[in-house]
Amino acid sequence: MTTSYIIGVAVGILAGILTQFGQLLEKQAVNQVRKDSTGGGFFLRLLKNRVWLFGVLFGLFGGTALYMVAQSMIGPALTPGLMASGLIVLVIGSVRMNQETLNASEITGIGLMILGIVLLGLSELGINQTQVRATLANDDALRRIAAFTAVLFILSFVVRRTAERVIGRKGMLIALTNGFLACLSDFWINPLLALFVIVLTGSGSTLQNTIFVLAALILMTTASTITWQNQLAFKIAQASNVVPVAQVPVQIAPILVYFYIFALKPPSAISVIYIFAGTLLTVVSGFLLGRRKEEPAFKR
Repeated sequence: MTTSYIIGVAVGILAGILTQFGQLLEKQAVNQVRKDSTGGGFFLRLLKNRVWLFGVLFGLFGGTALYMVAQSMIGPALTPGLMASGLIVLVIGSVRMNQETLNASEITGIGLMILGIVLLGLSELGINQTQVRATLANDDALRRIAAFTAVLFILSFVVRRTAERVIGRKGMLIALTNGFLACLSDFWINPLLALFVIVLTGSGSTLQNTIFVLAALILMTTASTITWQNQLAFKIAQASNVVPVAQVPVQIAPILVYFYIFALKPPSAISVIYIFAGTLLTVVSGFLLGRRKEEPAFKR
């Protein structure tokens, strides 16, 4: 492992810790707002809540900044898995800060998720910026990117609509919707980073400029939608359930990115074992964490 790889892994883990700590603060603010039923609408009261604003600052800005650094160093196949290392912070904080409870099944699910993330991190499926730029210049790869993007948008739409019809699972389905949107964000941040200097210096081609603008629009859309929908899920479900459920597609998508979009070969035979074992554990953990019945929806 190179020094750059090790630093990238460390930055990815730190990004995950900041992101999950931010979500803990957001959940704490949501709980406070729920208890205080006076005043304006739900989101208006959140915007006036300092705890919620600090949560957004830590998660959306601090975590995202480090996440971009990690992406630029080790690429989209590894960074999402490393980000989920913050689940340890989430579990401890959910119990101590937000008085959430975890049953044996959920503790097992979180444990399996963490183990799966470790295995995915050991796979060494790094992707550098040169490979990203080369892929963006390949017509076949662009068609694969378009299909990947369209499928994730469709899945997020279908699951979100389903959430409105399924009683007792709305929060988990909203979380799953966020997971699909996060997959888009995790992928499209790479073209943005790879083309950033080229486009801003005015040396980008028409295709590169178009991809850059598209990436920026997708990232802004997914970030704002995920933040908004997280608060909806936090109203009726525990953060220690919502966040790990969203991680299921986030941990699976990088495998498709590595093997389908970039069409790369694994660095070693053991990497394949790590990949599939980590993915299997992640899927199982998602089922274990999504079984809890939710609280009645908060109306205000």
